[in-house]
This record gives sequence, structure tokens and C-alpha cells, in this order.
Amino acid sequence: MPKLPKFIETLSALERQHIFNAIKDNHPDGKLWLEKLRKFISFHNRNLRKVSKLRFKKNSDDHLYWLREIFFYQIRNHEKDIEDSSTINALLIVNDACVDTDSHAAKINEILNNLEKKLIYTDPVPLKTYGNAKKFIYSFQKWTSSNLRKAPVTIFCPSPFSLFSISVLKILLYLNIPIKSVVILKFSPSRVKSELYRDGINLFFKRVWRKLVLRSDENNEQSPISLKSLKDSLAPNISDIRTLTRLKNIPCLAVNNFDECLTFEKNTQDEICIFTGGGLIDQKILEYFTLGVINIHMGSLPQYKGMDVVEAPILDGCFDNITLTGHLMEPALDAGPLISELTFSSDEYASLGELRNEMGALMPILAVDNLISVLSENSKLTQQLPLGQQYYFIHPSLREIISKVMLQRHNASKPNKVNSRQEKLILFKELIKDLSDLMSKVRL
Repeated sequence: MPKLPKFIETLSALERQHIFNAIKDNHPDGKLWLEKLRKFISFHNRNLRKVSKLRFKKNSDDHLYWLREIFFYQIRNHEKDIEDSSTINALLIVNDACVDTDSHAAKINEILNNLEKKLIYTDPVPLKTYGNAKKFIYSFQKWTSSNLRKAPVTIFCPSPFSLFSISVLKILLYLNIPIKSVVILKFSPSRVKSELYRDGINLFFKRVWRKLVLRSDENNEQSPISLKSLKDSLAPNISDIRTLTRLKNIPCLAVNNFDECLTFEKNTQDEICIFTGGGLIDQKILEYFTLGVINIHMGSLPQYKGMDVVEAPILDGCFDNITLTGHLMEPALDAGPLISELTFSSDEYASLGELRNEMGALMPILAVDNLISVLSENSKLTQQLPLGQQYYFIHPSLREIISKVMLQRHNASKPNKVNSRQEKLILFKELIKDLSDLMSKVRL
């Protein structure tokens, strides 16, 4: 059997058979190959057929059929359980890339129908791996404590119109926390090309339209709280973070890559950064910010890393473990010490759009709380275990299942169930009131 390569290239028929046998035998090398193949398929997603032609040339179809058979095998041998969503996702993607897609439609439909039924009627499944991060508990007394280290804060922004970035900056200004700079990632040609490859043209322009033109929430579903409503409550007349930085005389830099901010003069004291989106962070930046770079991940760590990790646990049946996790960034994907987490139950939401909007509303609040935690004298972080799996875009067929499952489970949910969603709404209103009261005292 060939050694696991960094990049998957053309494999002979004999090599492919050896790999398949190792996967069937549950051999350690077979497990490594299975994950490598899953990531290869999922990363390239809608571009898989084009990539296969470039990589495997005249043997492209043979490789795609081989990959499809591997993932069919994995699913057939786990029929009694709720399947790992990433395995089904890989199967759907590779089947789309095969020239005989329709010939396997009946098998695919059977797998999807079985998954949908199990998800609708199964009790929530516990997470396989817990990160043991502290549970987020809002405390305005903690936020306004005089025992915080006076470390200057830099905010990394994905765009000047980011509702997340504006909300974080405004809260920090309310709390009189020193801001060193705001660094905004430009929409360079390379960034546009990368996001088009990843998202596809329809999703790319949908995001551009909603976030840069409408300057609104990610989804158009109505929900009691959302990132837009938070931003409007905190900064009703601000739609561009540069306006806020000019008003408060905060240095603001637009960059092609975040490491360009290292041109700023380094303070002798420790510094800290809040990452509100915009791409990758390299080692130089992590070393520059001696107190760390804070990230809010839309998934439970260490189990769910990467993308679409709100959707993945729903497809795995982990309905009560939809999580925002705050952590300090490290060079590896979604690695680093855990600060705190805020958990949601998807059964309390009729749609994915509602859930994601309300998670988005609480991301700036969790980011600020994580900052306060790191700056507190008694700060204690939880080291993240080197476990978990990387996820990518969820296939459209699985998104359809999520929509059906969430609506049916929501309609069938028990009325006496503890409503954590209502608790989050109360927290949201309490925060806005606390900040308003604080500003009233300042004006007096």
C-alpha cells in the first residue's frame, strides 16, 4: 500500500485496491487514507471533477468511481447509527463528480431518506469529544472590573462594513478599553479568486449583496435578536467602521494581508487582538500579540473544526451541542486554548437561518467577554485536545434535510423543555441596558 502523500496524485489500480482493503480491514493506515480522501473530496467540492481531470488525467473517472465505492462502503457498514455527516457529504460530492451520477440516484435517495427519518425521530446524541471549555456566564460587573490588565487591543476585520467588527469596537469603547488599531482586510484580486473558488459564484454574490450592499445579517429570516439588531442598538448611525475610528482617533489600516499590521510600532507592554474574520493568521502575527489572538468559532471544539460547523452537528444528531467557542488562535486550524463557550439547541429554532442569525448576535458579546477573561488577573484557560475533524461546505441535499428536520423537530418539541433561547434574549436585552446605563453615568 502506498504511503500517505501530502497531495493525492494518480494511483495504480493495484494501489487503489490495497488502500480500499486497508479501509475495509479498519487498519490504522486505512483510517488515515479514508480521512485524507474525505478531505480531498470535501475541500474541492463543486470543483472535484475539474481537479480530478488535472490530477488523474485519463484515469480520472476510474479514481472517482473508486472514491465513490469507498464512501458507499463506509455508509453501508454503519447503517444502524446516525452516520457521520462528513462521510455522507463526501459521497454526495464525489457522486456529483462522476459521469454516471444518475445511475446511483436510488442508492443516494435511500441513504438520505434514512438519515432524515433518524434525525427527526432520534433523541439528541451526545458529543463524542468534549472540549471542557468554561460555560459563558454574562456579568457586567466582570466587564467593568478595575482588576484588568491594561493591554492595547487590535481588531482584525474582514471588511469595513462588518457588523461583527463594528459591534465589538463599540462595546470596547463603551467599556473604555484602550484600542491600539483596527486592521481591515482589502478585497484584493487573490481574495476574490479564493472565495469564488470556495463558495461558487452564486453564494459569493449572495454574501457580497447581503453583507456589503445591504449591510445586513447573513440570513433574511426574522429572529428576535440578530447581529444587525445588536449593531443598530450599539451604533445606530454607523455602517462603516472607518467612521467610528475617525471619530475616536483610532489608527485604521487597510491591508492585503493581516501581517502588514506588523509595521505598527510595537509597544513594550503586552498586546492582544480580536479576530472578527477575514482569512488566515500566520505565526508572525501570533508571536506579535503576546497575550494572544481571540477567535470565536461557530462550532464545538475540538470536535468540529473548519466550515459549516453549525450544520454538521445537526446532521450528526448532536442537536443540543450547537456551540460558539472562544479560543486563542494557534497556527493549526481552530486550535489553541479554549476560553469559554455558549451552547444552543437547534430544536428551539424552526430554521437554520434563525439559528445562525441569533448565534451571530451573540458572537461580539462572547468575543468581548473572552477578552475580559484573558485580561483578568485570575485568567485560566483550558488546553484543547489535539482531536476533532475538519469540515467543509455541506452539500445542498444535506441542507435540504436540515431544513426539514429542524422544522419538524421544532414543531414537535416539548413545551416544558428549558428554553435557553429565551435566556439568550434576556441576556441580549440586559447587555444593551447595562451599556446604556453606563453611558448615561459617563454623560452625567
